Amino acid sequence: MHVANAGTTPVRRAPIPGGPTAEALIAPGVSDQVAVVHMEIPAGGRLPEHAHGASQIVLIPLSGSVDLHHGDDRHTLLLGCAAHIDTGERVSLVNRGPLPASLMVVVSPPDFAAHLAAWPAL
Repeated sequence: MHVANAGTTPVRRAPIPGGPTAEALIAPGVSDQVAVVHMEIPAGGRLPEHAHGASQIVLIPLSGSVDLHHGDDRHTLLLGCAAHIDTGERVSLVNRGPLPASLMVVVSPPDFAAHLAAWPAL
């Protein structure tokens, strides 16, 4: 078993202006099946269009709201919903709200979470 609390593991920031922070709660290496990352996108922040390699992603909003863009589709993610992103799908995230948006990100297999671990530490 592995238990981690937010705020107790390294926090990393995407190397882009207005980019999110990411904190691996279940880091790659803990499991070869899944990783769990707490991500925060600042007000007005974004994560540009990207793919997730071999990983599938589940986004679970904890607070605030974030727009998920996939091609011409846009979905606003709020507390109480979840979004699944399959391998090969290219998406972007935008926080148009006045407050930070907090998301739990489930990554399976954990390959994409290893990419986030390469972001610069705060």
